Amino acid sequence: MNTGEFDVEEILNKSTVKEDLPLSVTGNFTAEEDAQRLLYTVLGFARIFGSVFDLTALDGITVADDYVTALAAIDRGYPGMKASTPTRDEFDAGFAMAVPVLRNGEHKSHVVLDSALVRPLVDPANEHYGLAVHTLCHELAHVYDHMLRVKAMPNHYGTSMTDLRDAVLTQFAMGAWDEYAASRLSAKWGTPDYCSGYEQTLLTMLGSLLTRSEAAKQAFTRERDVDKTMTELRGVFETFFVRASYLVGHIDGLEKSLEEEAPALALALRETTWLNALWERYGVILRSLFEKIDSWEGVQEYQPLKELGEELLLRGGMGFVRLPTGSYYVGFNGTKAL
Repeated sequence: MNTGEFDVEEILNKSTVKEDLPLSVTGNFTAEEDAQRLLYTVLGFARIFGSVFDLTALDGITVADDYVTALAAIDRGYPGMKASTPTRDEFDAGFAMAVPVLRNGEHKSHVVLDSALVRPLVDPANEHYGLAVHTLCHELAHVYDHMLRVKAMPNHYGTSMTDLRDAVLTQFAMGAWDEYAASRLSAKWGTPDYCSGYEQTLLTMLGSLLTRSEAAKQAFTRERDVDKTMTELRGVFETFFVRASYLVGHIDGLEKSLEEEAPALALALRETTWLNALWERYGVILRSLFEKIDSWEGVQEYQPLKELGEELLLRGGMGFVRLPTGSYYVGFNGTKAL
């Protein structure tokens, strides 16, 4: 951590993260001193970022070799809420998460980190030092954004949704916004290869959207498994757009353009005529929401993203029809590659 460019004492004095923040480090270390060094380094960075973001809603930080177990062990505090699991799909697997929790009636967030990710924090010369700093910043940006969402939607987090269509579309909207906001807020701490890495992943995903969706629907004609097919189609289209939120948010945070930072993806999207208009609208919606990030008026702010999500799924051949009973018929048909 280079302290020559700023007054550390001044920054720590105004930090919203205090010295007694609950923080644990577990794993295989050569000596106890190594674990303590990592713990205090993580705390130091958290306190510095606590002068950038309001992190009063940070419940604590857990660093562990066994990320999966550590994540599952976090007490969510919300009645009936399942334990957290790592983000995982055929393109990537997660190694850090800001988990929403309820503590004494207050909505907070607990950050869980795979120790392999943050161990480089103790050595600025390590090739993965920048990634470690950026990821910690990204997760703490989630904490800040979660706090703002809770203030805007006090009864939303932890409330179960019984309407299938609304639950699916709200999950899409929340995932899209969460990653856009955290990525934009943390962009200035990013690594030089951040955009190129996401560009390659998104190009691969974009090139297989239609073939993967058709494969899911073909499987449905044989298996007639609605839940499985719905999950697979959501995995194809929602995952692409939510993953894109990282890149779009990061680029907007740098005040750059897609053409500048990910030119191959920009070209591929222009040539994907059935998706291009949705992509453009997606960016406009996210930027509009960010302009009023601290003044949302309620859950209705998600509505434009929910509408876009439903149109996206319809283009992919999945739609909801509400039945008189209140339940839904979920239909699958040809992909609308318009």
